[in-house]
Amino acid sequence: MRTILLILTCTLAWAGEDFESLMPKRDISEHWAVEGKTPAEAWTVRDGMIACSGQPYGFLRSKRIFRDFILRAEWRFQEGWEAKPGGAEWPNAGFFIHAREIKDGWPVSLEVQGYFGQAGSLFGVRGGQITGARRGPFVKDRPPFGSWDKYEVTSRGGKVTVVLNGVLVNEGADASPPDGNICLQSEGWPVYYRNVAVKELR
Repeated sequence: MRTILLILTCTLAWAGEDFESLMPKRDISEHWAVEGKTPAEAWTVRDGMIACSGQPYGFLRSKRIFRDFILRAEWRFQEGWEAKPGGAEWPNAGFFIHAREIKDGWPVSLEVQGYFGQAGSLFGVRGGQITGARRGPFVKDRPPFGSWDKYEVTSRGGKVTVVLNGVLVNEGADASPPDGNICLQSEGWPVYYRNVAVKELR
C-alpha cells in the first residue's frame, strides 16, 4: 500500500501541467530500455523510485524520442560513500538528452551532469555538442551527499537551460544532436531517481 501511495503522489505531482510521467509502476520496461554494461536486474522499481546498484556502468534509454521538451527529475546517491586515495572525488550519475547511437559505451548525446561535485554541468558526449554551456564544480551551494537534487531541463530550438534545485545554473545553444532519447545514467555507485516526467513543447 505504501508503494502504491508513493507512486500515486509522484504521478499527481505533474497533474494539470501536461507532464507525462516516465516512472514505471512495476517494471523498468514500461518506459525504459536497459543499455550499456549494467545488467537488467541491476535496475529495479521500488517505493516509487527507480533504483540502480551502480555496477557495472550503464544507463536507461527512454522508449520515446524527444526534441523540444521540459524534463523534470530528482536523483540522489546512496549514503555511505567515503573518499579513497586515488579514487574519484564523488560518485557519478546523470542524464543524457538528445541521445542517439552508442559509441564507446555511451550514447552520442548531451549530458546534464549528476556527478555530485559537478552538478549543473552541461556538455557533449561522444561527439554531441552544445555551445556556451559550462562544465565543472561551479555550483558551490550543494546539499549534503545522499540528499535529493532536482533538475528542470528545457530543450527548445537548440537551446538548453538547466535549473538545479530551483536556480538557473547553466545554458547553451546549437545543441547537436537536435533530438533523441532521454537517458538515466549509473556510473559506479548506487543511485535513485524519482519524479521523472517530461512535457513536450509544441
